[in-house]
Parts: sequence; structure tokens; C-alpha cells
Amino acid sequence: MRRSLLFSFPIAALASFWICGSAWSATVPSAPSPEPPPVPRPATARVIELKKLVIRVPARASVGTLRSGWACLSAKPLTPAAGRAFLTDGDLADVFREEFSAVGYTVPGDPNDLFDEDSDTRPDYLIGGIVRDVKANLCASGPSSGAGRAKGEASLSVDWQVYSLRTRKVEFTMTSEGAARLASVRDGGGFEVFRQAFRGAARNLLASARLREILERSAVVESKPPVEEEPIVVAFQTQRGKLSVQEDMLSDARLSVVTVVAGGAFGSGFLISTDGYLLTNQHVVGNAHYVIARFVTGREVHGEVVRSNAARDIALVKLEGDRYRPLPLGNTSALKPGADVFAIGTPLFEEFGQTVSKGVVSGFGESDGQRLIRSDVGIHKGSSGGPLLVKSGHVVGVAVEGVILPQLGIGVGLNSFIPIEEAIEVLRLRNTEGAEKPRLEVASQQAPPGN
Repeated sequence: MRRSLLFSFPIAALASFWICGSAWSATVPSAPSPEPPPVPRPATARVIELKKLVIRVPARASVGTLRSGWACLSAKPLTPAAGRAFLTDGDLADVFREEFSAVGYTVPGDPNDLFDEDSDTRPDYLIGGIVRDVKANLCASGPSSGAGRAKGEASLSVDWQVYSLRTRKVEFTMTSEGAARLASVRDGGGFEVFRQAFRGAARNLLASARLREILERSAVVESKPPVEEEPIVVAFQTQRGKLSVQEDMLSDARLSVVTVVAGGAFGSGFLISTDGYLLTNQHVVGNAHYVIARFVTGREVHGEVVRSNAARDIALVKLEGDRYRPLPLGNTSALKPGADVFAIGTPLFEEFGQTVSKGVVSGFGESDGQRLIRSDVGIHKGSSGGPLLVKSGHVVGVAVEGVILPQLGIGVGLNSFIPIEEAIEVLRLRNTEGAEKPRLEVASQQAPPGN
């Protein structure tokens, strides 16, 4: 997962550029203790992403004094460089990652991995900040008038916003301050003093009890399953009412298929019970605790990932309380090569949600010892997690993988589906109390009378 850190001018400008004039010493607040305030470790390993930082300081405003010379006697105003520029080295992002990781939060991205895409790490919350009220007094060592080797003091304020990907709104705002002082000259001191001031602001954010309350809200079952899990009772259906024509069956089925949005990614899923359980792929939800389910009508409902199995690439999501329209489940015992099948999902773009395609069963196969249905039915990037239906409208498989043209995300008709009965079994779903295992009807390849 990539982060874009937008800065209105580089921190380096604060430490390395000035204009001639009378010395102006900024009032810098006293630096706090270098030790962080005590922060309890979170009960749930939330994934937090620093999405954006913006520096807001008037381009020509002096922010303090830069002294130079052997005795720091020569003083000039410390001012940002003319204009604005992007900061790309991620210094402040590294400080943020260090502080949040130190108290138990997961922050996506490895600064030492040049090709880390974080494909399986989806954030629960995005955090942004506006850095302002920057003040500094620096003393550059030696005859050079640069501030790379320096000592001094700096302070700043950060206006924080915490955005929930579950509720799609800003849940928390706060302003924190940070200050730092370097008593002795060191290499990179002009940069380090700003890093430490920002570190203080980040620590003061973490010390907020209100922030911790929000980040701990609605703890969920961890996505990594234990060795043995209790069955989940799901009232899924195995019968469908008679529909007059095949087109009616498919139109009806589209109402039960959703676009699953997890962080910045999306896939497909489908309802299996009237109380809001749905199936999708584990790689669609990734490490997210919460997802958004978007219906063909445009309605969006929040969902919680309650169980997943990475080996079988299947996940169970529970939507918020309501009454839903599920798809009936079949099995593959009567499924034969050449049978007509239909896939419904969200290929390529979210606006293509609930797209229907038709194909045939090409055969059966295995991957890493896992049984799969093969079909030429059209699926593409974004179709993962969608249902594979037979003529009767029963689900016989879950879209999981296909041969995709990498530059376009377009499938070439070599696609694989998880047999529905195996998805139900690996998630340990039980249809009714006391049942040993899900009771599924065979999905007949013959349309009901009248179809």
C-alpha cells in the first residue's frame, strides 16, 4: 500500500535557507521530557496508516533565527525557501511509524523495502495532519552558514484528523504540540531538531484517552483462525422459489451480490443468509476488520469480518442488522463439464458492480492440493469473491483466481472457483442447531418447470 505525503515546503528549507536582515529570535516553548508519556498497549492490533501531512507556514514568514560563525554571533532570520516543494524522503512518516508501532499498532509499509506494496495490509483508520506554528532558533557550527551541522531548539503544532474506513467519516480531531532542544552541535542537527519536535507531537496524540477509545471501538474476532473453531450457525437457504424465466433468476440474483470495499481495494461477495452473512475471498478483505458492502441499488452497509481462512482464500462477513435477500446454496456433486454457469461480480471498476457473464464448466482441477472448479465464464480483477451460479440459481462456487493480463487486469477465460460446500466446511458454518454439517441440496443442471 502506498502513502502519499504531501508537504507545502520541505522541512529542509527550515534548516537550510534564510534571507539577510536583522536577527529575530523566535519564542520556542520549552522542550518536554524526551521520554514518551505512558500509553497502554491496544487490546486489538489496529492497522493505522499515515495518509497525509501538510506543512502550513507562510512562504516568506521568518520562523526564527539562524546563527552561524565560530561563536554563533552572526544572526539572520530563518525563513522557508521561496515557493513550495514536496518532501519525499518520509522523515516525519518514519517518526510516526516508530511511535505508533512502539505501542502496538500496525503501520503499513516497510521503509527498508523498496518494493513493499502491502497488498494484504488494509488500514482500519487513516490519519492526516497539518503542521503549523513552526518556530526554531538554530546555531550552525563553523564558518559555514548552513544548518546541517547544528544545535538549537524547535517547536511546532499538528492539527490531527483520524478517519475511519468503516464509517467513512472523520471520527476524531485534535491539536498536539511538540518541542525539542539539542544542546550540542551534531551532524544533521538542523533536521533532527524538527524530527524530535514532531515526535513529541505524535506522542502527545498517542497519549489521548479519547483517541485510544476510538481506535479500540468494536473489537472483532481476529482474522487468523485458531486451530479449532466453534461452528457459526448461519441460516442459509438451499431452495429457491420458482421464477418464470432465466433472466428473472439472474436479475433476482444480482440483488444478493455486493461489491466488497476493504480499505483502498475492492472485490465481490454474496449473501448466504437473511440476517446478513456473506461470503467473499480472504484476499479481498486482507487484514481489514471492517468492510463496506455496496448493493446494486447503491445502498452501502457496514460489515465485520468474523472469520477467514487464508489457505482456502475464503472469508465470512456479517453485515449490520437488517433482513437481506440471500442466494440459495447448492453443491458440485451433479456438476459436469459443459454445464452452463453464470458469474456475477464487480470486474475492473467499481461502477461495473453486479455484472453478469455466462460460460460453461470447463472441468475440475487442483491447486496446492485444493479442489477447484474450472470455467471459461468471464471474470476479471475485482470479480474475486463473487458467486458461480447454475441455471437453477443455486451457488456452486466462489470466484478465486484466473489467468489475468497483468497490465490490464483482464481475464482470458481460464478461471477457478472454490466449490461452495468446501467453502462452507472450511469456515465451519452450520445451517441449524444440532446439525453435524451444512445440509445442502444438489444443484440440478435442469431448469425448474416454466424456465
